[in-house]
Amino acid sequence: MYRDPLWYFNKDEATEKYLGEVKLATTAEAVAGTNDEKAVTPEGLQASIDDNVTAASTTVVGQVRLATVVETQAGTAVDIANTPAGLAAVAIAGAPNWSETVSGIGQIATSVEAVALTLDTVAMTPSKVADVLAAPAAIGSGTPAAGAFTTLSSSGLASLGASATVVTGAVALNLGADASTGAINVGTGAGARTVTVGNITGATAVAINSGTGHTTITSTGAGDIVLNGGDKITLDSAGTVDINSSAAAINIGDDDVDQAVNIATDGERTLTIGSANGAAGVVIQGGTGDVSISNNAIAHNLSLGNKTGATAVAMEVGTGHFTLDGVASSTYTVGASTTTGTVTIGGTAQTGTMTLGDSSGINIVQIGSGEGATTVNVAGGATAAKVVNVATGAVANLVTIGTVTGVATTTINAGSGSILHVGPASYTPDAITATSAGVAASVATVVTEITTNGDSDLDNVTLANGIDGQVKIFAVVAVGNVADSVKITPASMIGGTQITFAANPLGLGCQMVYDAGAAGWIVTGNNAGTVA
Repeated sequence: MYRDPLWYFNKDEATEKYLGEVKLATTAEAVAGTNDEKAVTPEGLQASIDDNVTAASTTVVGQVRLATVVETQAGTAVDIANTPAGLAAVAIAGAPNWSETVSGIGQIATSVEAVALTLDTVAMTPSKVADVLAAPAAIGSGTPAAGAFTTLSSSGLASLGASATVVTGAVALNLGADASTGAINVGTGAGARTVTVGNITGATAVAINSGTGHTTITSTGAGDIVLNGGDKITLDSAGTVDINSSAAAINIGDDDVDQAVNIATDGERTLTIGSANGAAGVVIQGGTGDVSISNNAIAHNLSLGNKTGATAVAMEVGTGHFTLDGVASSTYTVGASTTTGTVTIGGTAQTGTMTLGDSSGINIVQIGSGEGATTVNVAGGATAAKVVNVATGAVANLVTIGTVTGVATTTINAGSGSILHVGPASYTPDAITATSAGVAASVATVVTEITTNGDSDLDNVTLANGIDGQVKIFAVVAVGNVADSVKITPASMIGGTQITFAANPLGLGCQMVYDAGAAGWIVTGNNAGTVA
């Protein structure tokens, strides 16, 4: 469409929003930069830039001139800017190829070059590292340098050859920490090696745990298993603790250290030492110290040995003493179950003193007091002459030998020496009151004491036959009436049939001895009696 060239005359002045008449600013107005109603000419714009924009420097933003290629290659100006052309002329045309010792221009490796792992003059990029890790070569070929890993994992078998050192720093080292069931083998190769776990520094600790399987420490041949503890070694188990040796002795506390060995010293336990198999034996020894068994202050039973077969218990002492002692009311039993065996106290060549019942209290010493037909032999040996002392102490002793029961017999023998009786002799009499019908005198006593019954007639005392050598003594100790008389009529009498004591026989009597060969009583002593 045709527009009239004069259409803009008589129009309003132009604004930021509407077209209109425009006035051109002078150079001075352009440099001043304050008028916003006039348009700037190229000359005015250049003048404004020249006057208002300063030259650029290393510290000030401003106008800068572009360097020529020659100026860039010269490298001396500090107030002009380089162009790409100038940089190319200097960096590419003049720079050397890079190397391990020279900075220069280099090439980025291709994927093929990166995976080949043969070039030493090209650079790796992140994508090329990924290519290498996607098809990795063997680690450790040749002579590898040390490597540090944050995480080292394997989906299959991971092998470390030669020497390998794993340093943890201040974090944990986990080996087999996953929930897999594969075995973890350390030092299982067939080489003679030393496997060391842990150290003895400070509070270092080593924990070996196992589940329902087992923990096994095995040594073969001449190898020893040694446990050393700087403090103590504790073995504990919810089940049994077994210490065995299949081919040698088991030694506990066999080194030369002066410390105690404690076994089962706490808890309510049964301690068993030794076995009942075959020729198994138990030896308990002590040095110059004591050997104490069950000597604590607790009431319990102590049993030594058993009664099975040829079991024997030997208790011996040297120049010390053998002491069997208890409290005031203790009872001591020796050989209570022995029936056909022998109980021997004292040695066959003993020269010391053997004492039974040497007490200051009132006690009873019983020998052969059981209910069986016991024979008690005292000093029965026939090799050397013996001295047997019974109740010889200087006190008023009461000594009883034998019994009056049944046909009990007491025999006292002497050879060419004598039986010496010092002091008065006393016989326990039987006491009877004689009657005319007859009263029997005891044949079990030596003395019979007779009292007449006082009826002024002849009383009668009968006497049964005795045993060979038996002595019988009659004594009239009382008369009921002075007119009483008494006679003694033995069942058998040698030299007569009776011995009579006339009226008022008080104080009279006789002595008889029974002779088995003659089969009767013989009067050996007579005080005023008449034998008829």
